[in-house]
Amino acid sequence: MNTETTSPFNENPKFSLYLVHPRYFLTWLGMAILYSCKNLPYSLITKLGSSLGLLMLKLTPHRKEITQTNLKVCYPNKTEGEINDLVNKNFQNLGIGLFEMGIAWWSSKKTIRSLQNKFINKELLENTQNNKGTLVLMRHSTHLELDIRLMCLDSELGGMYKSQSNAVVNYLMIKARNRYVKGAVDNHGARKAISWMQQGYNFMYAADQDYGIKVSEFIPFFGVPSATVTLPENLSNTGIKVVLADVSRNASGFDIEIHEINPKTEKNQFLREMNECYENIISTSPDQYLWMHRRFKTRPDGQSAIYSKWKSRDIKRQKRREQRD
Repeated sequence: MNTETTSPFNENPKFSLYLVHPRYFLTWLGMAILYSCKNLPYSLITKLGSSLGLLMLKLTPHRKEITQTNLKVCYPNKTEGEINDLVNKNFQNLGIGLFEMGIAWWSSKKTIRSLQNKFINKELLENTQNNKGTLVLMRHSTHLELDIRLMCLDSELGGMYKSQSNAVVNYLMIKARNRYVKGAVDNHGARKAISWMQQGYNFMYAADQDYGIKVSEFIPFFGVPSATVTLPENLSNTGIKVVLADVSRNASGFDIEIHEINPKTEKNQFLREMNECYENIISTSPDQYLWMHRRFKTRPDGQSAIYSKWKSRDIKRQKRREQRD
């Protein structure tokens, strides 16, 4: 492994004329609206976001179906009415999350601090072991961008991001995060992030999605065998502390609680505890979780596809990846 001793740094995105192509007019318009709304009273933002979320529910039936499927898989004892109610609330939170993204990207530190209430076990971010850093696990909440900004208020944290297909959104996301994230890498920069943690720097990483079987083990997630990325367990085995950050929204703002996941000697035991911790956090406010992604896309041999409608599309995508590789 490369053991470079450089401190975490951010690579600034480069502006190009391609970003002002007419195809991105609506994107720029949407971003301008989010920017102009960042100083509105939070109560008004939640109302606007809720209305936007219900509109998204009508305009994206495929995302609605994935959300319903995930909720039925994870909460099999809930009635159809309860599932539908959760779907509606979830999309309302997605709409609110878009406005919160504008707050996270462009609001002042003072404004962000006003949204934070409790911060429990904050010392777990400050106490390192063996002079190594800490891996801070995040969940894909509907307000993830604001979660990241809140976590970086008083702590130096690096973070991994997935490049966005929309070039304007990708440019603005990286430019905004570079203001408060110290050491941002895309999903191909794992080696760099690991090197920084080995030097004592802390790093945020979301380990609650399906990243494919090549980097995962099948571990129960809400009772369902799910492709679970092994990176957190591997890092724990090298002496890097691993914690999970629970950032939750309530009527008065945001509460943060840090949970430590201790090293384990038995293979995959760490991953089982990690998934259980994710489950507990998600279930306290399931309407605030990002259910629209296909968490159970990768299935063990012999098990039927959970998202059968999209199976043929996945096969085509896999063939294209193999051709590129």
